[in-house]
Amino acid sequence: MTLAPAGPPAPAPAAPSTPAGHRWPALRPHLSSFDPDAFVRPVGRFVWEPVEVPSPGPGPQDPAPLAGRALLLVGEDAALAGAVGAALERRGARVVPYTPGTELRADGWDGIVDLNVAGTTYEPGDTNWRPALVRTTEAVRGAYARWAAEPRFGRHVYLAVTHLGGLGGYGDGAVPQPLGGIWAGLAKCLPRELPTTGVVVVDVDRAEPEVIAEAVAREYPRPGHFEVCYRAGRRHVLAGRPAADTPPPGGTPPGPEDTVLITGGARGVGFAAARAFAGTFGCRVVVTGRGERPVPDGSSGLDDAEFAGWRRARLATARTPADLARVRREVRRAEEDRTVLRNLTGAAADGLRIDYLRCDCTDPAQVERVFAALGDGPTHVVHNAGTDDPARFDRKSAEEVVRTVDVKVTGFANLVTAVLARPERRARLRLLSNVGSLAGRMGGMVGQIDYAAGNEALARLGFWARDGLGLPVQTLCWPTWERLGVIANYAAAVRYVSTLDPAEGARRWSAELASGHTGEVVFLGRVGAVLSPGQLRGFGMLTGHPDLPRLHALDHYLGEVEEYAVFRSLRTALTLPAGRHPCLAEFRVAGEPAVPVGVVLEYAVTAGDWVVPEGWPPLHLREVRDVRVDLARLRFAGGSLTLRREARGRYRGDEWCVDVTVRDGAGAEVAAATPVYGDVPADGVPDGTGTGSGTGTGTGTGGRTPVRRAGSGLLDWAGVVFPEGAGAPPDDPAAGIPVPAALPADLWTVPFPPEPTVDPAAVEALVRAADRGAPRTAPGTFAVRRLVLAPGAQRVEHLRAVAGTDRWTGSREGVTVLLAEGVGLTG
Repeated sequence: MTLAPAGPPAPAPAAPSTPAGHRWPALRPHLSSFDPDAFVRPVGRFVWEPVEVPSPGPGPQDPAPLAGRALLLVGEDAALAGAVGAALERRGARVVPYTPGTELRADGWDGIVDLNVAGTTYEPGDTNWRPALVRTTEAVRGAYARWAAEPRFGRHVYLAVTHLGGLGGYGDGAVPQPLGGIWAGLAKCLPRELPTTGVVVVDVDRAEPEVIAEAVAREYPRPGHFEVCYRAGRRHVLAGRPAADTPPPGGTPPGPEDTVLITGGARGVGFAAARAFAGTFGCRVVVTGRGERPVPDGSSGLDDAEFAGWRRARLATARTPADLARVRREVRRAEEDRTVLRNLTGAAADGLRIDYLRCDCTDPAQVERVFAALGDGPTHVVHNAGTDDPARFDRKSAEEVVRTVDVKVTGFANLVTAVLARPERRARLRLLSNVGSLAGRMGGMVGQIDYAAGNEALARLGFWARDGLGLPVQTLCWPTWERLGVIANYAAAVRYVSTLDPAEGARRWSAELASGHTGEVVFLGRVGAVLSPGQLRGFGMLTGHPDLPRLHALDHYLGEVEEYAVFRSLRTALTLPAGRHPCLAEFRVAGEPAVPVGVVLEYAVTAGDWVVPEGWPPLHLREVRDVRVDLARLRFAGGSLTLRREARGRYRGDEWCVDVTVRDGAGAEVAAATPVYGDVPADGVPDGTGTGSGTGTGTGTGGRTPVRRAGSGLLDWAGVVFPEGAGAPPDDPAAGIPVPAALPADLWTVPFPPEPTVDPAAVEALVRAADRGAPRTAPGTFAVRRLVLAPGAQRVEHLRAVAGTDRWTGSREGVTVLLAEGVGLTG
């Protein structure tokens, strides 16, 4: 797995969370630069574009790249599906065509190649996407249980083929079938629920069997980036980059004589935008809802206390599960009506020109009636309507999935049809603004697969209408607005990505509307805690984002994922070539180049970034226990060393413990350690003398006279990355050992060198000190029974022995931040 190379310089990342009473950031998995208590953060403005990249192969020289793969082939165009199936079989695959109505045996195939509506062209009002989406839903649901239980990473693959022009809908040229966006959004959200399933969206410029089959043969065996595009045989991926914080001027903003129509704008984010537009521009804003305008009678006219009593009374009338479901729908509708009435009443009191009209945007007759009621039509249309009924995909019916997508897709088609129905409407329209979501662009939350599908389709429909019909269309992809919108579980949403302050969102939206630009803009804040190894690839071509150092650090030590069970275990492989980076040319064992102990320990500890308890609580790394490293097995063999890491997590009492074992390519144990996490950082690390100081001068040797010993001669450091501290007294470690800094850039020559969890220079200093113990004839095993890490242990300035040479403290700016007990070198 490889993230993108460095792009434009990233903005300075926000400071990691620093608990009260600490001067340095705490050590924690996943959330090392994401403060869970600061849910609202400013967002950056990004745009996406295709970037040409090398092809991974295989090419024509490999006649059977799909050998042994059993693929379920799904597609609306039967002739195209048959021809593609034959072309895939020529490349070694065993193709299982999906016939609607037949039983799906998920144990008979390895992956899904989904042609969906590829091979057809789009016209407003087309409904062929509905049976195609039903077919996809049934196929994925048929595989869901088996794929969800599969720990082997990439064992199963979902590959969606789209026909968006070969550049994903971006760039120049027509967009033949924009509804491929439905399947692009669906695919990118699948890893949230099926974290070991490989996913890839392959866009082609020609919906021809050989073109499709060749692209599938190249991308299916080893899914890399989420979205790969082929135009004229050249491979591209979609990359995000920062855009100007404010859109360039150029459009004509709404004025007092203008009307802005907002579908579904009577509540939540839509009404926040309505107030902003009416207040900023003085224009008339018309919001819509599926019901009649609420009136202040019945439950709508009750105050909060009275409504709470009414709700309890209604729920108490339910006698059966069906009754309860019906009453809950009634109560929810009543709550929505109260919100709409309160919004409209408040806007009128503030002198804002906001009106309400009934309109279900999926009904073309209702859309036409709204346009007719607005005379020559609105000057600006905002397609904001949407629905989100979060549930895991295997619990949703195909009809529910289609209904969620329908609001975005059919709603947009009906709006375009109404605009083009009369020349005066088309002449009056200055902007059609789509309300998209990060869920579509980058993958949403668990339970949002259909919501992501609808929003991503909307963005591609925007390109189609702009380039094919000449309509001024923009798409704005928003993150979750703080406690607004259709997101049903706000507390869960903020674990995925930081939310947007509604005041900032309203300001930004007004600026985008006023600019009149056409295209897609993505608003992206901080990346949260909920991130699986597969989902990390979704950020692979994102540049200029403040979380890039963190994302690259996660990727750096992740390696190739072999198995992953969310909340339970991880197995990965990492190959380190000798001399590739400065730290890999620093250490020698018995005269042979080797990987430093600190690097292997960091590889073991970072398993805790991925093996986390259910719910992703903000745990802090407090200790690393039972560290052991077989020094002889750190040596490079044949110019590289392959490390295979296995990690399993569980609670022991109140502590979350991750047992990690690292083996070499032959299966022999190289290292082991157990990172231990708690709800709060480690604090008050003792210095072993009771003084509380990390720089004392006591001998700490129980009155014994220190005996000067040289090193074993079996271990040797070049001293470039990990030099010994000047004047370090090897004969009296109790007097203290200075630890020269080893900066991340000193260790790794990568664009974003990873910040350490445990100071590698301190680890190497402890190994050096242990090497001065009893003479040995073999490199031996370095061990630490307990390593306590307080905030600040990422950089240790001074080490001091406090009980012989098996107990050490580390300090930083005079504060003890590390305690190492049971330090020794055996063998």
